[in-house]
Amino acid sequence: MKTLDRYLLFRMTTTLLQALVALSLVYVFIDLFTHRLVDIRKYNVPSDVVIQYYLNFLPSVIQRVAPFSLLISALLVLGDAAQHNEVTAVTASGISLRRFVRMPIVLSMVFAGGQFVLNETWGTSAAVEAEHIDRNYFSLSDPRDRRGRTWSNLEGGWTCNLEKFNRVALTGEGVLMFAREGDTIRQVRARRMYWDENQRQWMLEDGLWCEISDVLLSRAIRRAPAPITETPDALFALDKPAETKTAKQLKEDIVIASERNIPSARLQVDYYAKYSQPVLSFAMIWLAIPFAVRLRRGGLAIGFGTSVVIAITYMLVFSFTTGLGYAERISPVAAAWSANAVFLAAGMFMYWRTPT
Repeated sequence: MKTLDRYLLFRMTTTLLQALVALSLVYVFIDLFTHRLVDIRKYNVPSDVVIQYYLNFLPSVIQRVAPFSLLISALLVLGDAAQHNEVTAVTASGISLRRFVRMPIVLSMVFAGGQFVLNETWGTSAAVEAEHIDRNYFSLSDPRDRRGRTWSNLEGGWTCNLEKFNRVALTGEGVLMFAREGDTIRQVRARRMYWDENQRQWMLEDGLWCEISDVLLSRAIRRAPAPITETPDALFALDKPAETKTAKQLKEDIVIASERNIPSARLQVDYYAKYSQPVLSFAMIWLAIPFAVRLRRGGLAIGFGTSVVIAITYMLVFSFTTGLGYAERISPVAAAWSANAVFLAAGMFMYWRTPT
């Protein structure tokens, strides 16, 4: 590693950590005072629970602010180098701009890989815990909510409809289940269905099992296993936020949704976004380089202001494309990657046009 590389690596790493901490704290404080404070007071949430929530929320915050922290770091470090004629001196000595920015580009690639690893390990497990705390302490939803549920295309071709369902107790009332196999129609009506943890099985109570083919067969049910094998985790897997799942788990959910004929556009967009979001850091460095070299004066104010404009523009473009993906107006791949492609192309074009 050359002296120039070590110099830029040290300065950018130091500035990157400072920007990452600063933006994370700003994000947390904004979330606390604009989103959580009312619920904390309303539900008298203990301070230790609030701290635990934000510790588990931190990986999600880092994922959101990391690319823009790298952008700020690059603008400040490279902009300072340009302002103090370090870039001019380096290029005058025969070192090309491409060689000068090699270390920042390598750093962005390593940083993007680190983001992906963080999200797939600590990030998802922490998001699960944060979602659990949110649901139990901050949520406005009633834990006794008994809205009906319907699951279709379960194993064996069964469809299960519940007039009332208690998500906490895993019990349902007004059960109607039916399946068709060839010319045979099976139907189950029961007063109640519940999950038996000991037997790892859904159980039916007080109902009637009918089988219609050439003849009608029926039998009363006092207490019997339900004809479905899916566990509660499997039934509710598609309801969980994307932040609580790894890319592998999202891929499995897409397969499950396909098997059950459930629209999976949102799942597919979220799956590809698992890869596109870390790569944003690589796109940001290509925007930072030409901006830093061109905006020689202004220092911190110009660097931060430019970062804010780029960040807001990116979020608008990304929200627009993912919205189109969720609505199935464009492909999931295009929805997740279009914003990155646009910003990367713009950055590379500006870099190519940058005078050296």
